[in-house]
Amino acid sequence: MASNANFTPVKVRGKRRALSAEKWRAGKRRNPELQTRPAPVSTSAAVSRASSSRPRKRRRDTELDSPLEALPAEILQEIFDYAANVDLAIVSRQLALKLSKSRHLQTELTSRLLAPVLGSPGTVSGQDLAAATRLLDSRFMTWDFFKTWLKSYSVDVSPTALADGDARWQRTWAALHPPSELLPPKKLFWRPFTEAKLAFLRTLAQNITDLHALNAAYGEHAQEGLMEAVTDGSAEFVSLFLHMGARTNTELLRVAVADSGCHREIVENLVRHVNVGDAPGGAVVDILDPILWQWADRAQEHGNPNGKWLVALLQKEQRHRERTRA
Repeated sequence: MASNANFTPVKVRGKRRALSAEKWRAGKRRNPELQTRPAPVSTSAAVSRASSSRPRKRRRDTELDSPLEALPAEILQEIFDYAANVDLAIVSRQLALKLSKSRHLQTELTSRLLAPVLGSPGTVSGQDLAAATRLLDSRFMTWDFFKTWLKSYSVDVSPTALADGDARWQRTWAALHPPSELLPPKKLFWRPFTEAKLAFLRTLAQNITDLHALNAAYGEHAQEGLMEAVTDGSAEFVSLFLHMGARTNTELLRVAVADSGCHREIVENLVRHVNVGDAPGGAVVDILDPILWQWADRAQEHGNPNGKWLVALLQKEQRHRERTRA
């Protein structure tokens, strides 16, 4: 039998599979930069890059103004005054900028839109009421602007020698006989509750006693405002919202007592308030609610004087209701 030494070495041409050790050594010699090369991006990423490289559309300010927007501010103001349409100012930014700079225009527009609804109770059209309400809710309609307009408008209608105060503006506005259907601005119903908002809302809403009946949406605004005023401890706004017809309930009283520090004036208003349509002495809120009494007990244990005060208030209200029903 021939030995291995007698064989002639033959080199077989072609691809040979490498051993594991050889693969490892070959890998060590590779360029590290090539090994850390990021993987090819996906098709979606490539599409994203391609789309982002496309030229963007021209911005609005590079486009030509419409014929209306290109008019001088003086002519625009004349058109706006003639049309008496508050919505014209919000058609475009250019129009809003040109029209918002004219105090005279704002004053003239206020007179034109409010005049049809003043002094003629019972004969005001729904269209005139809607336009006047939209005007009062405009951004430029602030308490200071309204006082300035009211003073100039009513100088020949209702002269007054009263001192400059909230009472003067309320009486001056009331002398113009505004209809109760004229709704106050929605912006006055929500935070922040400032003195200016309070005076403005008192003046406009002095004849409103059932806002829910006038407008269901505004009734809900009043309910939201009442909850915020209770939470913030704004007693004057709470009283005003209740006067306008916002409705109290046991849940609202719980918030006032247990969650908002038991502000005495607010709690007393909620306990004794009778909702529109309820009989005097009716169970507006449940004064025997366990949560109220539990809070009062804990408050007394911790030395909080509001606990004893709340117990006395609830007991007094209970006796009052019993006498009313008898």
